[in-house]
Amino acid sequence: MSNVRVTNIHEDEAAWRAERDAWNNRSEFFVELHEKQERTAQVTHFIDFLKKHDLLPAPGGRTLDVGCGVGDYSLGIAKLGYQATGIDLSNGMIAGARLIAEKEDLDLDLYVGPWSEETRAELGWEKQFDLSYSFFCPVMFDMNNIEALTKTSRNACLFVGFAGRQDTIVDALYEHFYGKKDDFKWQANVDDVIAKVNQIGRDVQVEYVNVPETEYFTEEEALRYFTMRLHSEEWGTEEAMKAEILPLLAPYRTEDGRIRNTSEDKIAWVSWRVK
Repeated sequence: MSNVRVTNIHEDEAAWRAERDAWNNRSEFFVELHEKQERTAQVTHFIDFLKKHDLLPAPGGRTLDVGCGVGDYSLGIAKLGYQATGIDLSNGMIAGARLIAEKEDLDLDLYVGPWSEETRAELGWEKQFDLSYSFFCPVMFDMNNIEALTKTSRNACLFVGFAGRQDTIVDALYEHFYGKKDDFKWQANVDDVIAKVNQIGRDVQVEYVNVPETEYFTEEEALRYFTMRLHSEEWGTEEAMKAEILPLLAPYRTEDGRIRNTSEDKIAWVSWRVK
């Protein structure tokens, strides 16, 4: 029988409520994504990467997943017998992680709270874990958070993040709604992470993986997915965005009525040891 423990961090919600609510709105999507082939393949690659670089802790070791979402990677670690801990500011994501862990009969320690100085001071996690890592977590482009991640580990750390994103429909819709191309500097931010870990860590390893993908959505799935990717408070309601997206999907419809989208992500895998 699984043993899932959830701890809420008592911190002023006002500073991070909007971000928490945004991720809460996406949590159902990520619960559904957990069992899809692309996600299970990512978790398999994660475990293979750890083995390749000798980053797995000794049997029974402790691991920390910052920005754990619904716990995909924490659960992958837990299946190997490690003491897996995850933290995420979204209580919706943590609820999803708990649901999945109980369904798969796995143990997890889960924390609801932002990756902030106040949270870290309350938890006292300095050098408490054998492996600390983070996947696709936006706050990790803040170098203070990379340094804080490193301090939690007594051995190894891993950062995985986008170094580039190309998405046919998302790019077209972004330009439609916001009047410009998305100019987020993915590679420049990854370069900053690499420079930082070279300062504070040792045995730094950097690998890039290009992931091309062709996806087919039903109309309902497409509206849900692209609204999730694009919606922000500066652009009306989600329902209004969906209504405007619908006719814009016409060029991407296949003969059977599905929506075809192509994408290619460049993903950086950066690992290091604690000095």
